[in-house]
Amino acid sequence: MSEQPPQSSPRTSTRRTIIFIITLSFACALILSLLASALAKPKEIAKELDRSKQMMIAAKILSHEGYFLIRNSDGHYVPAKFQPGGVLVPGNVKDIATQSELIEIYQQRLIPILINDKGEVKSFQEADLNPEKYTTEYRRTGYYRQPWKLAYQILPNRDAQQKPNETPKPVGYIIPVNGYGLWDAIFGYLALEPDGDTVIGISWYDQKETPGLGANISEAYWQNLFPGKKIFQESPDGKTDFKTAPLGITVVKGKVSEVLGSSPKAKSAVDGMTGATLTGNGVTDAYKNVLAPYRPFFIKLHEENATPIGEAA
Repeated sequence: MSEQPPQSSPRTSTRRTIIFIITLSFACALILSLLASALAKPKEIAKELDRSKQMMIAAKILSHEGYFLIRNSDGHYVPAKFQPGGVLVPGNVKDIATQSELIEIYQQRLIPILINDKGEVKSFQEADLNPEKYTTEYRRTGYYRQPWKLAYQILPNRDAQQKPNETPKPVGYIIPVNGYGLWDAIFGYLALEPDGDTVIGISWYDQKETPGLGANISEAYWQNLFPGKKIFQESPDGKTDFKTAPLGITVVKGKVSEVLGSSPKAKSAVDGMTGATLTGNGVTDAYKNVLAPYRPFFIKLHEENATPIGEAA
């Protein structure tokens, strides 16, 4: 008789199965961990690029559709195209910006600055702060809570005749804004004219609100309601006391024309979104809370750039 191979006991088979499953699980976990680690940097780069784009959208340097913008002689924003050296010239809506062009324009025209409670301005180097560490550490909690608050200067479109080391006067400023919507935190940007009061534009780049309702804060049609609005609320007589006036932009329930008519308050309010009252309230609170610590800075801007009575064009 030939010998029969030894038979595995049920207990041994079960043990082998368990060992195989555990080994496979560890292998999968290791692979996923390595992939997550490898993709972490590209994901952060993609997020940073998106934040840069959203900042340029608020500053009216970039359209929601992806082409650059410049201001014409009438003060209107028109499509532009990129030229070597970072100069933007008149173009059309088909001149979609490339990633390298976006990065170059962003680096040339949006300059980070720090502002203290007195409205004084310093660079990161002067304040002895690491830009990357600072922006990463306080992004979630809000820069407005810090002794040195973050803002960005908006520099004008580079002139072909401009000297390389020449720093032109800012044509606006961007304030990072954060708060809470209905479901989670919301993050965006508010761009202001040099008068420290008039809105150039806004954007919301990170939100988890309900699609079709609160998520409309990220839509172009709603963001386009903000340009020209005032962050300092005028008094009933049409005058503004920059030291005491309420700061912010109110998202009303309904339409501004129906709720506030042509009253001074209407200049600091925008239409609400149907079915998204709580998100609108969150946006209102975000502007109110974030802008308040910047008041001394806005006042300085107004005093430096306001047109004296009798000198208006």
